[in-house]
Amino acid sequence: MCGDLDEEVLIDTELYERFVRLAEHHGVTAAGPSGPIPDLGEPAGRAAYMDGLFSAGLARVLADTTAATEGQRIDAIAAQAIALARLAGFLAGQLPPEADLFRAAVEALSDGHAMPGRARAEIGRRHDHHHGHAHDHDH
Repeated sequence: MCGDLDEEVLIDTELYERFVRLAEHHGVTAAGPSGPIPDLGEPAGRAAYMDGLFSAGLARVLADTTAATEGQRIDAIAAQAIALARLAGFLAGQLPPEADLFRAAVEALSDGHAMPGRARAEIGRRHDHHHGHAHDHDH
């Protein structure tokens, strides 16, 4: 069991060092983490980390889009979607094919693509519910 752990750490180190070299090849170096990293070995820790990363990424996208010239904000969103999909593919490509991270990334892309529709539906339900009460009070 200890040998398995040592091998896991060695593989992690090798893959990570390759990842850092590839990022540096693209002119990117590490910035400091935005906060403490939860225990990624636990499902709850991974979920919390991914939710935080999603929110941080969305905040950056929103800030950049807000700063874009009026009339070019939708172009910025389109460019961001393509660039972030490229980043997701780059990250998925860091692991060996047997890790099947590409499939998980494609599923996440599909889920993310459906999120705005689900949010619009939820907002619409809340909006309709709110108006229903307002109209009842007017009579």
